[in-house]
Amino acid sequence: MTKRTGPPAVEAIPQWQTIYCSLMLLLVVFFVMLIAYSVLDRNRLQKLKHVTGNAPPPTLQNPDMNRAMQSLQALTANSTLGGSFTVIKTADGFKAVIPNPVLFASGDASLAPSIYPVLDGIITIAKQNHLDVQVEGHTDNLPIETAKFPSNWELSTMRAVNILRYLQKEGGIAADKLVAVGFAEHQPEASNDTPEGRKINRRIEILFRPGT
Repeated sequence: MTKRTGPPAVEAIPQWQTIYCSLMLLLVVFFVMLIAYSVLDRNRLQKLKHVTGNAPPPTLQNPDMNRAMQSLQALTANSTLGGSFTVIKTADGFKAVIPNPVLFASGDASLAPSIYPVLDGIITIAKQNHLDVQVEGHTDNLPIETAKFPSNWELSTMRAVNILRYLQKEGGIAADKLVAVGFAEHQPEASNDTPEGRKINRRIEILFRPGT
């Protein structure tokens, strides 16, 4: 008689293999989640770049140019110079037009001390309103030829530079907010054919614009 035998016994899986497989499965799930989140973050970053790229750049608060201009008008009206210079509105700000004899002796570029209070007032207005300042020197067409000033170019430029230096040194206005230019006789306001016209052309213009 043939003896029946049961199915072969199944060998039990060691416990360490079960734990190992579970850990590996968890690691796979963990890395899949990391990859998914990195894709989401990348898409979110691209959207953020798109939004910020289209946003307008931050700007400084615009100064009240009308108020600053009125302050300069009050300065010239109350100064000891007796309103000897004028204040004119420009396309992007305003300017003070000062006759050269108020500032300098004939053929000289040294500042007259009488103008210091006016320049101090200009410093206050420029700093309080965060304005950029451009100083322009202008002359008439009468030639000058000295060892110090070979032509009106040098004279007009040095006059503008000396005012700029005062604004920077005495007023502490930053150099990147100041510009000095000499135009000699090449931007006249009146005809140079008459003494009256030449007197008008001998001038300093100080232009004020919103700061950058």
